[in-house]
Amino acid sequence: MQKILPIKCPKCNNKDSFYRYGKDRDGYQKYLCRKCNHQFAPDRPTSKKVPKYPRCPVCGKATFLHHDYKYYSNYRCCDKKCNHSMFVPKPNNILPASMSKLVGKTDFKRMRYPVHIIFTALSMFYLGKNSFRNIAQILRVVNNVKVSHTTISNWCKKFAPYFNNIALELVPMLDFNSDE
Repeated sequence: MQKILPIKCPKCNNKDSFYRYGKDRDGYQKYLCRKCNHQFAPDRPTSKKVPKYPRCPVCGKATFLHHDYKYYSNYRCCDKKCNHSMFVPKPNNILPASMSKLVGKTDFKRMRYPVHIIFTALSMFYLGKNSFRNIAQILRVVNNVKVSHTTISNWCKKFAPYFNNIALELVPMLDFNSDE
């Protein structure tokens, strides 16, 4: 047995002149007040938490959630002229860095090129800040080895955790107070 509660308009507190006005998207009955033309659904629960979106840093207007990814959210400005897009990271989804979980290749077995060529290319990229195409050209001129810039890029992706692990071991041994 359903309880019938007295229905009144939340805007003008009218109790007698309103009529049914369809259902909302969740299936709750809506009503339309004849005095103020306000639409309302009295049975709808109001405890729904409204998400707080950041303001647009360019124009200061409201934003909407354009896409929700695993580690960040993409927000867009509501102003059609601005249409600024921003990415906000989700700090609770980003895991802390751990050197015990080393991801990537750590051995140089079954590589097409000699180890000293790979080390030279990686050190030129990480220490010299050269581009992949420059490194390929230097290796071709100096060592007479034809290596594609894409191959050097793949080496950097594969061996980046290995070099990061070595750097973390070597940095504490550096003495920055010394002139050497």
